[in-house]
Amino acid sequence: MKLDRYTKIEITFFIVYFYVFRLLSNLEYNFWERKLKGFSRIDIEFSFLYGTSSLLAFIVFYRIIKSYLVNGNLSRLVIYLVLFLAGYIWYQKAVNYTYSQLPFLSNEFRHLATNAYQSKSIGYSFAYMFKEFLAVGCLAFVIHSMKQAEKVKQLKEQQLMSELAYLKSQLQPHFFFNTLNNIYSLALKQSEYTAPLVAKLADMMRYMLYKTDQPLVLLKDEIAFIKNYVEVEQIRYRSNIHISLDIQGVDEHTSIAPLLLLPFIENAFKHGIEEELAKGYIAIRICKIANELILEVENSMAQETPIRKGLGLANVKKRLALLYPDKYTLTAQPDGLIFYVNLSIRL
Repeated sequence: MKLDRYTKIEITFFIVYFYVFRLLSNLEYNFWERKLKGFSRIDIEFSFLYGTSSLLAFIVFYRIIKSYLVNGNLSRLVIYLVLFLAGYIWYQKAVNYTYSQLPFLSNEFRHLATNAYQSKSIGYSFAYMFKEFLAVGCLAFVIHSMKQAEKVKQLKEQQLMSELAYLKSQLQPHFFFNTLNNIYSLALKQSEYTAPLVAKLADMMRYMLYKTDQPLVLLKDEIAFIKNYVEVEQIRYRSNIHISLDIQGVDEHTSIAPLLLLPFIENAFKHGIEEELAKGYIAIRICKIANELILEVENSMAQETPIRKGLGLANVKKRLALLYPDKYTLTAQPDGLIFYVNLSIRL
């Protein structure tokens, strides 16, 4: 049976606290008070046997703490603590009696156990018990806090994935709507480029249907998708728009969240050169240097535009904030009749 990490922490704590610390305490006492090195037989017997009896008792106490204190049921906690302390007196008597009757133990240890059994005291110090309560109670709170933190993390991850799925579901119909509009306009003109455009769209749809449902895709596949998109737009704007695409440093292994780069490029066409009557241009540069990916998009505009609007661009900004928090910089601003975008992501 595979143990979870919380059980491993609990087992480690109980072994160290009830066995290792007792042995170290005996070692230190022998060295400073008795001027001896190492352990005697009774030291080992005492540490192991009383460590085991204490361990069994405080596992019960640990269950009480987890059941009532952590969950805020203080009234039941007080009742069970009183019962535990009362029961611990008789438990210690039974333990000492048992040890005093075991013939394989040393005579010295059995003598100590007999004296403890015959003693009229309650068998423990309240100050010592408080130390035990405090240590075991801290363990319960640490485990509880770790579990709560893990639950919060899982909830945040679920919320993140839900929000990302929602944003992607918005992005894809938006992209296909724009592209189908392009095909429709060419079809109305009975353009010879309609068929190639449909073929390119089929390749892009295949990528979006079978690849983008994954958290990460290969950067080279994302670049291939962008190339298809740019070629589609080149068919549409063949007569009066100069389009350049420069790719550098893309390797075979780098991964990226899907469809992060497309909206910036799409907006250069949709909200940049859409209304160009004269010669316009779009320059796209994608470069990977070490673990940094840089996207630069520059396009001409028919008129000065103070802000860039668009559903796809708004969504991708949200996705960047969710997927690459504190790992990206984005500049998107007009400069006269030119709009410039610079995106840098630490992958």
